[in-house]
Amino acid sequence: AATAMAQTPPPAPAPAKPVVKTTCADYIGMDETIKPRFVYFVVGHGKHGRKDVVFDEVAVEKIKPQLDEYCKVNLSKSAYDKVLASSMASEPHGIKAK
Repeated sequence: AATAMAQTPPPAPAPAKPVVKTTCADYIGMDETIKPRFVYFVVGHGKHGRKDVVFDEVAVEKIKPQLDEYCKVNLSKSAYDKVLASSMASEPHGIKAK
């Protein structure tokens, strides 16, 4: 019985919030295995549901270190907005107006 009491329960997960409201402080607090998934999701989300969006591992690997550095000094800023800005800048053809 003593060993069961010695174990501390895992911390309660943070309450779920919309990805568009993810701040840099939220991002910094994420597990390192989750951060690339967050970047990938935001890049896909920013494509407005286009079916031709493909997983771009190079873009994720490029954006994540930029986001890490940005968020270390801008904790109250939007991590979501920063990923969108970085992904738009890395678009090979840019966004064309209709």
